[in-house]
Amino acid sequence: MSRTVFVTGARGKTGREVVAQLAERGDTEVRGGSSRSPQKPTTVAFDWRDRSTWPKAVDGAHAIYLGRPDVEDSPELVAALIAAAPGAHIVLVSEQGAEKVGADGWVQRVEAAVIDNASRWTILRPSWFQQVLTDPRYFLDTIRRDRTITLPTGGAPIAWVDTRDIAAVAVQAIVDPATHHGQFYTVTGPEAVTTADIAAEISATIGTKVNAVVPPLEGSFAGAPAWLADVVGGMFGRVHDGTFARVSDSVEKVAGKPARTVSDFIAEHADLWRA
Repeated sequence: MSRTVFVTGARGKTGREVVAQLAERGDTEVRGGSSRSPQKPTTVAFDWRDRSTWPKAVDGAHAIYLGRPDVEDSPELVAALIAAAPGAHIVLVSEQGAEKVGADGWVQRVEAAVIDNASRWTILRPSWFQQVLTDPRYFLDTIRRDRTITLPTGGAPIAWVDTRDIAAVAVQAIVDPATHHGQFYTVTGPEAVTTADIAAEISATIGTKVNAVVPPLEGSFAGAPAWLADVVGGMFGRVHDGTFARVSDSVEKVAGKPARTVSDFIAEHADLWRA
């Protein structure tokens, strides 16, 4: 029987990969949600801030791939969306080390909104996305223009993961909810590397020196809303204590293939940094 899957953030880093991989299977009706005007027949209007867009988006959905909305009231929004789609299997993208966050913390409250309200659920806890290295909102322009990568990691390594591998795990959870209900999957790359390692790898690949800059954590979030500074500060705290350096085998175990390395990603996208 064909399953209908609604994907929030269908143009996002993980959402677009989930849409693409489900479409390749051919046994699933994929409905991608976007707050922009839909440009494809498989895309529907969906805006977290406009609940009138929700019913059509989730109507008849057997599963929902839920890219966590990074807004202060995310726990309430997530709970409300699940209530609009009773019976749907929810696959939530959270973050590595979420279990270390206190129950009253924003990260855990978003997870609890899924666990407490969905009839079936799977929680993905990925490490940092390799794709931020090629995103102009993050590191692409500073690598190209300034030849620097700046992150307040304290020099700690991170087990960076390719969003295509996150999507591969998500797809398995979506198509086989009975097996993956109630599971938490930490999703990482096969190795943990430092910012200096990444800078050195890019330098060697493009033939131009790229420098790693590691500023102090204190003051890095000045001007951010208090809730966001707390969330991001907690995330970097887990980077510093080594949580994000822990490597998991979820990609291989669940998706049946080895996770892509940072070196693989850099080699694939080298021309973007040469530009």
